[in-house]
Amino acid sequence: MRAWLACGLILCSVLSANASEKLQLRVTPKVSSAPADVLIYVSIQRDAENRLLRVTADSAAFFRSSETQLDGEESPRVAVFTYRNLPSGNYTIVATLIGSNGRATDTKVIYFVVI
Repeated sequence: MRAWLACGLILCSVLSANASEKLQLRVTPKVSSAPADVLIYVSIQRDAENRLLRVTADSAAFFRSSETQLDGEESPRVAVFTYRNLPSGNYTIVATLIGSNGRATDTKVIYFVVI
């Protein structure tokens, strides 16, 4: 466990990042230490059914949730969220696209560590 602490990196692994999918998720910077300010970029494939984008950041000591309304095919292709002063910890970032029926149509997850 101490080995990753010595690195001083935010370690990211994307579970899924295929250009044909409805969502793509990226966190930057890739190198940081606490308190960390991170930018979360969510690329959204335009679709008439898109209504809401929800992003959460969760660790043992921190939780934040943000939502932005989408206007179907008129929605922006990229949404950017800034989370400031993240304390040290193992984080899970989840982006969820909600359709007009109120159900999730796509979800992406990234894990990273703030030292």
